[in-house]
Amino acid sequence: MEILKIDSIKKEFRTGPEKIVVLKNIDLLVEAGTTTVITGESGSGKSTLLNLIAGMDTPTSGKILVRDIEVTGLSEEELTQFRRKTIGFIFQFHFLLKGFNALENVMMPAFIAGVPGKKAKERALRLLDDVNLSHRKNHYLVQLSGGERQRIAVARSLMNDPHIIIADEPTGNLDEKNSKNVEDILFKLVEQYNKTMLLVTHDRGLARRGTGHFEIEHGVLNPQ
Repeated sequence: MEILKIDSIKKEFRTGPEKIVVLKNIDLLVEAGTTTVITGESGSGKSTLLNLIAGMDTPTSGKILVRDIEVTGLSEEELTQFRRKTIGFIFQFHFLLKGFNALENVMMPAFIAGVPGKKAKERALRLLDDVNLSHRKNHYLVQLSGGERQRIAVARSLMNDPHIIIADEPTGNLDEKNSKNVEDILFKLVEQYNKTMLLVTHDRGLARRGTGHFEIEHGVLNPQ
């Protein structure tokens, strides 16, 4: 079943009189339950494309449909609800909150969405167990390693049971050992919870694990 359709997306930026075309007439179909990997040089537009899919930016032209919802036609309030319910985010930097422990950080998306506390806590504890960190649930950021923080970010991305996981260089800040650990856990949970994932990476080994692999070059998306 098709979960994402990108139709002739173009993205331009203007800096004074100069026009910079980042993405040129991008088309992409993504089936539910697959992992689509996007690679490309720094500045090629990979993160821009993810931001457009998530409704965090708007294209210059074209349409994006997620589960038959036209993201490019939603209001700001509708986009907020869309992201809350449909998208789980993992970034290169974990973006965990310093004043909260591991369990509370995983629960945060549910707090924001108004999920009852008991239900949210039960799911967060299960997700922490999934990333092998249930024993660290009461620890704060200063007590956690970089790899542990990123595994918590993986758990947090699944908190609201999203349809799509958007992972932007999720292992980019980690050493080789922690990178492999996070990578294995991420792919295991995407399969376990039957999620669709869009993954941006510079790691060619990681790219080979995807269902499909595309590269952005000179604003054009090409299958690999």
